[in-house]
Amino acid sequence: MNHITDEERKKYKGMGFVPNRDGKNTSARVVTKNGVLSSEQMRAACEIADTYGNGKIAITSRMCLELPVISYDNIQNVIDALEKVDLAPGGTGAKVRPVTACKGTVCPHGNFDTQEMALEIHYKFYEGYRSVKLPHKFKIGVGGCPNNCIKPDINDLGIVGVYIPKFEMDKCVGCAECSVEFACPVKKFEKNVGIDSNVCTDCGKCVETCPFGVVPSGQKGFKIYLGGQWGKTMRRGNLMKRIVTSKEELFELIEKVILLYKAEGIAGERFGNTIDRIGMEKAEEILQGNGLLEKKNEIINA
Repeated sequence: MNHITDEERKKYKGMGFVPNRDGKNTSARVVTKNGVLSSEQMRAACEIADTYGNGKIAITSRMCLELPVISYDNIQNVIDALEKVDLAPGGTGAKVRPVTACKGTVCPHGNFDTQEMALEIHYKFYEGYRSVKLPHKFKIGVGGCPNNCIKPDINDLGIVGVYIPKFEMDKCVGCAECSVEFACPVKKFEKNVGIDSNVCTDCGKCVETCPFGVVPSGQKGFKIYLGGQWGKTMRRGNLMKRIVTSKEELFELIEKVILLYKAEGIAGERFGNTIDRIGMEKAEEILQGNGLLEKKNEIINA
């Protein structure tokens, strides 16, 4: 295209084609769904970059691909080529953004299958809510353990997999070399004493390490952070008081959080600012009930 209007540029950006600095070309944002690509998809992305771009591929902060220097004339060609390997452009706008996940699926520290969870969240909330305009962008981060490798707590909604140990200190015999002390990553467990719950990260590394059964089991679940953000301004998300213990409960909560943001947020306002304005206590109270789900269609269509 020799000339592209501002309106056309805005339309293409909404489709996932971000203007380049030269004003003549665009970069295709390719959504990876959960940060994972098959070798076939990678080969296809390389071929698209060679054919329609400048032969280079960048990785975005949301674990997506960016193929730069694509002519606006080739946008449909790129879309068609991506579709053949089950990929698509996107990830822009005041909507649910691409989901990021750590490698908890294969990591020895992972407390659950993060990539599979992120894929389900992608289909249900990225694709499922793609037509829903929100006050601003909304990012979801999925972390497998308290190491926080992908920084879930600075996403609008952060999920952290935990394994909360159940201590039975009456079984402690005060071994000279304590296996629980050795297993504790933060080195705050003390034999005959235990560990302060405010210090314990709930990583679960100590579970079943004591031969005398001091830590015989634990409860797996998810800690949830609300309203985190990073970029022009930095805000760590508020940690919800409750621990979510099932995927069903987690997915219901995610939907409620998105609806809360849609219902209470002001245009241009990030979710963290919405939380600051209405208060975390009030937000948790609203999320505890079912009012948001009961008014789902009304909220979405508002």
